[in-house]
Amino acid sequence: MGVKSAHHHKISIAGIRAMDATVNITIELFGTARLVCGRRLLETQIPTNVSVSDVAAALVRLCPALVGVAIRDDLSGLLSSYTLNLNATDFVEGDELTLREGDTLLIFSSQAGG
Repeated sequence: MGVKSAHHHKISIAGIRAMDATVNITIELFGTARLVCGRRLLETQIPTNVSVSDVAAALVRLCPALVGVAIRDDLSGLLSSYTLNLNATDFVEGDELTLREGDTLLIFSSQAGG
């Protein structure tokens, strides 16, 4: 996965769906989420078949400061002002997604201007 820096943090998400295979992914933060977390990239191991709320739970374990900033207070998903994108090509629609080894999830504000 390239060179690891001080900006990477790794955590294992055990027990979300014990029957699913797990994959190593990178989560890239943008905007306020990056500022609050103090990191650009997070690495984690997560089940291949996962819900957006599972992703939110993984994010909170990696960076608790994201609650109320990018993650809903009840940890059920991202705030409506945030968008989840897979590999910088597909916006995640709905609640379920399938991840592959080496995928990158991008988290950014859908309110960002240009």
